[in-house]
Amino acid sequence: MNQSFGCAVTAHLLAADRFGRWLILRTSRDHSRWQLPGGRAHAGESPRLAAAREAREETGLDLPVGEMLIGAWVPGSPGRRDRMALLFATRTLTPADMDVITLQRREVDAWCMAPPSAESLPAHPLLAERLSVFCRRGPGQFIEQRPFRGQ
Repeated sequence: MNQSFGCAVTAHLLAADRFGRWLILRTSRDHSRWQLPGGRAHAGESPRLAAAREAREETGLDLPVGEMLIGAWVPGSPGRRDRMALLFATRTLTPADMDVITLQRREVDAWCMAPPSAESLPAHPLLAERLSVFCRRGPGQFIEQRPFRGQ
């Protein structure tokens, strides 16, 4: 948890292939939910470094962190801290990248390239909302989200 913001900070990468499909990962602990590469920032770690580190840990890919696509404030719910969630762009994935993806099985146990539609992704509702806003409005958005009861 990143104490410098007084809240948890998560950072993810939106990695797409040349066809525009998004790289999504299935969480090991909940097979009904998929996520983008990324995760929680450590204390003192910048969101950009966290996104790159988490993506490398989860997929084995060294992906550069580009522009911020969307930021979201998620107020805490019972038992959960307030959270700042950031989504960054990265480079286009190549067929060679697909050949070397190596999953960190403790956190993710499957991956796929999904059509770029937030509505059809089996993602957490808060992530789906952020992706939907990005798809409708483009990069550089900031939204405030309501806590999801099923977190």
